[in-house]
Formats: sequence, structure tokens, C-alpha cells
Amino acid sequence: MKISVIIPVYNVSKYIERCLLSVLNQTWEDMEVILVDDCTPDDSIKIAERVILSSSRKGIVRVLKNQTNKGQSAARNVGIEAACGDYIYFLDSDDYLPLDSFSILMEYASLGEYNFVLGNYDITGNSRAIPFLKLKTGALLTNEKILSAYAHDLWPKTVWNMLVKRDFMLSQKLYFHEGIIHEDDLWTFQLACKAHVAFFVNKVTYHYYTHFHSTTGNPTLWNLECRVRVIELMYEYICAQPALQNNRYVYIIFEGTKAKYFDRILCLTRNNNFRRCSYVKFRSSVYLSYFKALFYFYPSIMIILRNIHYVLPLELGYIYLKYFVKLEYYWLILRIKLGHK
Repeated sequence: MKISVIIPVYNVSKYIERCLLSVLNQTWEDMEVILVDDCTPDDSIKIAERVILSSSRKGIVRVLKNQTNKGQSAARNVGIEAACGDYIYFLDSDDYLPLDSFSILMEYASLGEYNFVLGNYDITGNSRAIPFLKLKTGALLTNEKILSAYAHDLWPKTVWNMLVKRDFMLSQKLYFHEGIIHEDDLWTFQLACKAHVAFFVNKVTYHYYTHFHSTTGNPTLWNLECRVRVIELMYEYICAQPALQNNRYVYIIFEGTKAKYFDRILCLTRNNNFRRCSYVKFRSSVYLSYFKALFYFYPSIMIILRNIHYVLPLELGYIYLKYFVKLEYYWLILRIKLGHK
């Protein structure tokens, strides 16, 4: 079974050698490596070419080049179109892999026809809170169970570190929305909505490296604007599929993503006009009224209390949600601290 490893390359001269060596030295043999040069301004590609030429497995590597810088989503889409493996695997070029990563994942992938197989990971560099895999090693064999686990943050909303069946990805048109960041949240949400069989491997198969210059490590206003755009795209995706509108877990995911994004907007910008405009867009993205959701989906008490803002006048709702999501954040931090003691 062949794995197509897709690695977008942009301004990663400090990290690309480590990343590429960790792939070329994998114990798993049947794979192809697709580097997508997104018009990187540094010497990342020269370094990569040197590493490739010195490797005994140089024949498995292809370097594709975008004519203009289009961003990570577009680079991944280029890789998807070029891939010919049974599975597709996304790897960020500043991260790296244990040398037995693919062997571990494929050992479990061979047990059945899974839409995707997801491993666990660790964090190196400047530590940042990312949800780790909280599921035990094993399969989830229905879409309801996959969505439920996603809604309760039992598996991380990350594109990397998973084998995805190429045929499944193409049939479900699981491409990345171009021109934005935080595309992982949108893409994994769509994956969770479509997948019916998945396997989770609670072993470290990925080293996630954080640094100040990473996209998520140095937020800008555009970074926050992309969060608002992701909510709009999720809303459009749900509205286009009536079955998703009747799904309790989709409701929990969507409202939880809104709250998480609004918390980030409050924390990372003092631009009150942007804060308020973001709230207005979030508030207008409602496919089921507060009271219908209350009686159809039986949400948790936390969601019930948070979403009271929908039934309040606009300005009062804005003030209410501002303070509520802050309290939610402090409550989460308190629980984490208490759990570590």
C-alpha cells in the first residue's frame, strides 16, 4: 500500500532538512514524496534538493512548483491532484516524524478499509496548547461516533499526522479552501461529517514543532479575519446539506467553534469595531433557532447558558457573550490546572 506524502514548502530553510530526512529514512518503503514549492523566497528548495540527491531513495521524490505564492491550502491541493498513492499524508515542513511513523500507522490501516487513520503526537519548540488524541487505540465504525468524538475534542483538529484514503478524499471532494488560514478546522470538520470508519492510534507518530514565526504562533488581524471566514464557510457547508442541520453533534461543533474563535478575537485584538462585526456575523450564522436547538438537540448546560445571547437584543447579546466566553476560558484553565495536580 503506497503512501503519498505531501509537503508544502515556504520559507522553511531552518527546518526542511530535518523534515525531509525524517521522511526519507522511514522504515516503511512503499511511498512517494511530493514537495510543493509555493514560491519560497529563501533557499529551502536548494537545501531539499541537496538532501534528496544524497539519499538512496531520491527516486521517490517529486518537486512541484506553483507559479505564484498561493498559500498552504493551494499547495496541499496541488499535492492531492498529483498523488497516486493509496493513502495521502500531509506533513508540515517545519515538523518531523519518528522513523517508524508510517510503519505504525500502516500496521493498523491494514486491519480494515478505514477512511482515515490518525496517530498521536508530541510538541517540541515553544509549547502551545493543542488538544492531543484522547481516544484509546481502536476503531470508530459509524459516522455518529466519529462526529461525537470530534464534538467532544477527543481527536485533534489537525490535517497532519493522518493517513487518508485517497479514493475517499477524491470522492468526497475533500480539498482545502484556498486563500485562508485555519483551514485545518474547516477541513477536519468536513472530514468528520463524511467519514464512517476511522482508526485512532494512541502512539506518537508525529513531532509538532512550534516557533514564533509559525502562522499560528504570531497572530495578525488577517489571522482573526480568517477565523470569521471559516465560520461562514462552515455555515454554508451545513446549510447545503439538510442532514447536517438535523445532527446534534454538528450543532455542538459549530457553536463550540464560534465560541472558541470569539474568545481568540477578544484576546488577540483591541479593535472594538472588528470584535463587534465578528459577533454580528457569528450571530447571523444560525441554521436552527435557540429554542428549537434546545428541544431537538438537548445541548449541555454550558451551551444553553452561552447561547442565551441569541435571544437577547443585539447589543446586550454582544456584551453577554463577551463576558461568558471569558468565563468559559477561565473555567477551562482552572480545570486544566486542577487536573495537573
